[in-house]
Amino acid sequence: MAKINHLDMGAEVLALDDVEVKKGFMGLTIKLIYRPTNSAIKIKEKEYSAEDGKKLINILSSAPSEVESSIQKFPVSAISMGNMKLQACLSDDHQFVATQLLAFKDFGYQPVTEMVTYTGKTAEAFAQLF
Repeated sequence: MAKINHLDMGAEVLALDDVEVKKGFMGLTIKLIYRPTNSAIKIKEKEYSAEDGKKLINILSSAPSEVESSIQKFPVSAISMGNMKLQACLSDDHQFVATQLLAFKDFGYQPVTEMVTYTGKTAEAFAQLF
């Protein structure tokens, strides 16, 4: 599992008002909490083909009220090694998601989209991808 400091969107997630950072033993471990529901936040990553990456761009660019229908309209399936990577910080209760899509270019993953955050029912719908 990736660490928050290794994500391109890591600093943006840590700056969110609804995200609380709890440091563990001597500051070596970090635990993220979604404040409104007091739920732990986990970091998830999945890789996709270029074709599914285009579908994910459509999903991420849709309005929050349209995310659930976009996921049904543009079905995607993860693969073991792809050139598109979807990173997400997902609360255990699926009430919060911060996500960003990256593409493999120049020997590393580069952001394709800005970080997008979802809460409530929209986050629950987006969490189906994980």
